[in-house]
Amino acid sequence: MTKEPGSMYIIRFNDCDPFGHLNNAAYLNYFMNAREDHLAEHYQLRLKDFAARGRGWVVAEHRVAYLKPAVVAEKVYIFTRVTDFSHQHISVEMWMTDEQQHKVKAFLMTRFAHVDLKTGKRADHDEGLVQLLTNIRVDHNPDETFEQRLAARLQAPSIQL
Repeated sequence: MTKEPGSMYIIRFNDCDPFGHLNNAAYLNYFMNAREDHLAEHYQLRLKDFAARGRGWVVAEHRVAYLKPAVVAEKVYIFTRVTDFSHQHISVEMWMTDEQQHKVKAFLMTRFAHVDLKTGKRADHDEGLVQLLTNIRVDHNPDETFEQRLAARLQAPSIQL
């Protein structure tokens, strides 16, 4: 089972600033869309199916580092992976690279809270999802800071700033 799915995206003109750089806020949309794509393609999980059952996730926290600009019409890769979870949250790391997957352009750590969509209150993940999260979670030191996780990503084979 794939623990770090990745996929290619093209930076769209309408997502860029007047300099042709991907707008800072648009990075988050690219990352969230990539994660949704990865859930469907690699784990057969569709957010609309959870919503139909009255469950979903909201962003509780984002930490992002913008390292190199992504520019209009550029092909980039976005990778995602689960680093931690409990019965009511999931922590995911996401990073964007150049087309050759050598240079990290941006790095994001997000913590999602699982909620009951009718009440807006936190809800427990079902056991099937907990089992999947157990299988796909990557090993790491849970005490590492954002800066340490970023440094570890930059130290990965064939990845550079």
